[in-house]
Amino acid sequence: MPLGILFLLFLIYKLMIVFMKKQLIRYFLEFLVIVLGISISFYLEKQNAIKYKETLKNQSLSRILTNCKVDHEDYLFNLEAQKIAIKSGQWIVDNQSQLAKFSRDSIGYHIGAAISINTIFVDNQEEYRGLQNSGLIELIDNESVVTALQKKYIYHDFCKQIEGMIDLRANAILDFLHTNTKYNSNQVNALGYQIDRTYTGNLKIPQKIIQQIQDKLYLHHYYKGRILRGIKTDESLVKQINDEIGATKKS
Repeated sequence: MPLGILFLLFLIYKLMIVFMKKQLIRYFLEFLVIVLGISISFYLEKQNAIKYKETLKNQSLSRILTNCKVDHEDYLFNLEAQKIAIKSGQWIVDNQSQLAKFSRDSIGYHIGAAISINTIFVDNQEEYRGLQNSGLIELIDNESVVTALQKKYIYHDFCKQIEGMIDLRANAILDFLHTNTKYNSNQVNALGYQIDRTYTGNLKIPQKIIQQIQDKLYLHHYYKGRILRGIKTDESLVKQINDEIGATKKS
């Protein structure tokens, strides 16, 4: 074969190799661009989803903060109610042997407060349960917030059980109250409890009734301590939640 033809074939071969290399590089670059584009798209989509969930989480935490304010007001109301019941219950116990020294209106007031006063702790657990069920609680960075929220609502249930026990003690002696007192008017105190009673019974209150009042008195003392603890732990929780929301917004 003539040298000219061989040289021409060799030149064509080299050109084909160069062309193929260029095509491979172009295909590789196109593939790389596509992969990077898809990866960036997935990343942005994931980040947007995380931010959306973070927003929902913060909204739930903000609503829980609002609930904490309501719970605080409920705690304060219940605390004052326990104080009234404690004061009157202790008055009956201390003065049981000298009731003749006091007016029947005074005795009626204290008997009524000691026996009838109880509270109903009403809390809203909807936001917390929603946070749990949606899985958004897993986005809370501070584990102590998660633990504190869990303890808060367990504690609420415990408080309701104490109120239930007080209610049982009250029901056991309501018959004595209704039999031995009568209302003078519909007057109520600052908390809305009716207080204007007159004692119509024997000035020697049966020992069984005194014991039942003391039993109820103990529970009021105990519940008062639980309320004070609940107020303190809620104050700490509110600070932790605000820190959690603030940290999320900064990030």
